[in-house]
Amino acid sequence: MSAKKIAVGIILLTAAAGIFSFRLFSGKKMNNAAQTAAATTGQKSCPPGFIKVPGDPNYLTSDFCLMKYDAKCSNTNPACVTKEGVYRNDLPGCACQENFQVVSTATGAPITYIPEDDGTATSAKAYCESAGWHLVTNNEWMTVARNTEQVQTNWCNRDGSGCGNPPGTPGKILANGHNDSNPNKALAASTDDKPCFGTTSDGSNICGGVSSQKRTLTLSNGEVVWDMAGNVWQWIDYQIERKDEPQSEINGKPDYRWQWSEFAPGAGPSVITSNGTLSDNDFRPTNPTWNSSQGIGMVYHFTQPGDTDTTLYTDIRAGNWRHGYNSGVFTIHLSPVASKTGIDDVGFRCAVNLK
Repeated sequence: MSAKKIAVGIILLTAAAGIFSFRLFSGKKMNNAAQTAAATTGQKSCPPGFIKVPGDPNYLTSDFCLMKYDAKCSNTNPACVTKEGVYRNDLPGCACQENFQVVSTATGAPITYIPEDDGTATSAKAYCESAGWHLVTNNEWMTVARNTEQVQTNWCNRDGSGCGNPPGTPGKILANGHNDSNPNKALAASTDDKPCFGTTSDGSNICGGVSSQKRTLTLSNGEVVWDMAGNVWQWIDYQIERKDEPQSEINGKPDYRWQWSEFAPGAGPSVITSNGTLSDNDFRPTNPTWNSSQGIGMVYHFTQPGDTDTTLYTDIRAGNWRHGYNSGVFTIHLSPVASKTGIDDVGFRCAVNLK
């Protein structure tokens, strides 16, 4: 049977071979076909190194599996790892597609220097698909973000201590990972009982230690995911035209540039005043008053009233080891192009549907 597409409100139903899949629309020309790339395939249980994520009807996601850690390469050649603690996928002999496997493990360096999708076999998207998985979509990322924001275990002091508070408790933040350049590199992960691993200046690796930061988030089903805030950025299979990006103001006056902006007033000077063609569900937390003071992160976007530029940009999320309060599970950066390589702090993770 040939594929048929039926537009229904903001939902697209795709029927192929008797199987239906769904995709949320937020803008006229967003290329978000990957939101359902894995809807007709899946596995009966999560692969090694993946966690099970509860689905969310707001995103039309059923339960799925997500890499617990930043994607790594099974190649252990130290020549492929930089002093910044990342794996250079672009070096000769280091492309993870060549005789190696993409894995989700606590040990190892996150794969970076990799495009989201440049049409080759060595992109983040291709790596995921070659294993029978797919690059995480924005709907899947937001399913995790919206889930973890409601779990009290994730609301802590800035040093990762004192966790277990109602969401938005004054003086507490939604744990936002390794982001203070101390140390000034990406980190491997550890066991779940060491959520501040690698971040302490005193070598204690405990939350509440000198300069400690909490790198894990716990889901409502008890699963734990590492580095969905901080450490390295994450490619998302999602695109938007520049003219459709959110708009912001500083002191009541429109911005005219690439800009870091707050989700809500009360922290930095630039604040998102219009979502563009995005919906709240595409990138915001549930509480409209939260901003970087609550550890949720910030938005990097192009803002210019009347902009007509149709350049397609993709979406990276999480922040990195040197972005400070800009980092967070809701952080979204809308300036990279999918084919861009040579970026030292952008990694990825894969997901797969459950049958």
